[in-house]
Amino acid sequence: MKKFAQIINSKLHWIFEADEKPEFAPDIVIIDITDKPDVQEGWDYNEETGKFTAPILTVPEPNPTPVDPIQQLIELQAQTVLNTEMLLLQKEIGI
Repeated sequence: MKKFAQIINSKLHWIFEADEKPEFAPDIVIIDITDKPDVQEGWDYNEETGKFTAPILTVPEPNPTPVDPIQQLIELQAQTVLNTEMLLLQKEIGI
């Protein structure tokens, strides 16, 4: 039994076994990977070289400016006080 890989957009999409390479539509790329036991679904495929490589996973960088929840609360409270004072002042002067 041979192992085959279906390639979609330069990625190994599906690995399956069959006695012979199946005939699919001409736009479906099927490659014999019987001699490549380490290859896995999700790996990148280079059509020019015919080689598979594991994808490079990138980890997003952490937020460079961490938020201090206490400081954020103090700022929100101060803004609420200012807004309240502004509304009272506008009421006193008749705006």
